[in-house]
Amino acid sequence: MKIETIFAEQLYAFVIPDGQGTSNRNELDRLLDLWSDTGYLFKFAKENLTVLDIEKYVRDRLEDVEQIEDIIEKISNNSNLKFESFFQPLHHEEYQLKILSQQKGKTKHKHRRNDLRLFAIKIDENCFVITGGAIKLSQTLQGHSHTSIELDKLKICKAFLQENGVFDQDSFYELIL
Repeated sequence: MKIETIFAEQLYAFVIPDGQGTSNRNELDRLLDLWSDTGYLFKFAKENLTVLDIEKYVRDRLEDVEQIEDIIEKISNNSNLKFESFFQPLHHEEYQLKILSQQKGKTKHKHRRNDLRLFAIKIDENCFVITGGAIKLSQTLQGHSHTSIELDKLKICKAFLQENGVFDQDSFYELIL
């Protein structure tokens, strides 16, 4: 597996080979492109949802993608902001510091929920590596094939980091250099 830098010393993303072993795109770029594809979003909505207004659903997801991009850029360009303000523990019962904590990133809206989730592993304070993401369809992430695949990737990426002796920012840098 390969890890690419998104914003030095703060945000990274895995490059996970596709089924043919040919993928050369990091997970953040792959997801933002996928979630910006109106054809994909229309097809996804028709296959997975009972939404009456599919066009509004697609517009909302496009707005969510734009908001995710804006948040990442804003945090990366302002030394007073940290990625901890975007990412939070994947499991709500996780209250203490945990080595290689599984995290989710999402935006918030006043009048509707955001269905897009980025999954990441927290390496250390303000240091995250994105493993994938999904469109959330229900209250919990489990139970849907596309979210299960992404949660499995999160576990595989965490195991890869553990197998390579990553437990903090210094050991992570040794791995990626």
